[in-house]
Amino acid sequence: MVAMKSYSARKIFLFITVFFVVWSIRAIYLYSVDEAITSVTLRAIYSSVVKFILWDVSAFGFAYWVRHASPLQYLGLSIMPPARRWLLYLIVIGLFIGTLISFETIFGGHALSLVGMSFTVTTPDILFYLASPVIEEILFRGLLLKELASLMPQWSANLLTSLLFAGIHLPFWLSHGGLSETVLANTAGVLIFSLVAGWLYLKSASVWPSVLVHIVNNCISALY
Repeated sequence: MVAMKSYSARKIFLFITVFFVVWSIRAIYLYSVDEAITSVTLRAIYSSVVKFILWDVSAFGFAYWVRHASPLQYLGLSIMPPARRWLLYLIVIGLFIGTLISFETIFGGHALSLVGMSFTVTTPDILFYLASPVIEEILFRGLLLKELASLMPQWSANLLTSLLFAGIHLPFWLSHGGLSETVLANTAGVLIFSLVAGWLYLKSASVWPSVLVHIVNNCISALY
């Protein structure tokens, strides 16, 4: 049993290592391809397709070929929590968003503002506010957190997954803006968000509560 668990652990940690290397190369060296696309819409579509392939196609492949499981079931896509459980998840999401707004207002000196915002829904908007959360949650909650939670206590798995989730943003941020207070603040914010999303996944075994809080978090962040 120990040998099987160790063998299983090697597989997921190898997957994580390869994924981080490939995504870092894409974020640091190959993002110039995205920047060369002059159309904002086409650039957003291209970036989302690349992200979907590297993040989710690989996750589906791991579930199917390595774990020999149905990807939709294994990654928590086909699991929908019962209605009575959604009340708890919505309360937690509301508390998190309320805390986020309060922190930004009191300590960050920011205030929610709708002034100057365009309410026209564009393709880049849809991809950022809806598609990106789904893509990211499938990999980090649906696969990585699920795998790590089978190898260690849930709180440790959630913390490690959250550190990885914060870390995956750093290659792009550091290569395009360098180390700054903004990067450190954003990293801390992503880490805290990820802990909440991870808790929702662990309580539901479904990616959809974490997708919902991810969508709401992105929308709120855009208002500052």
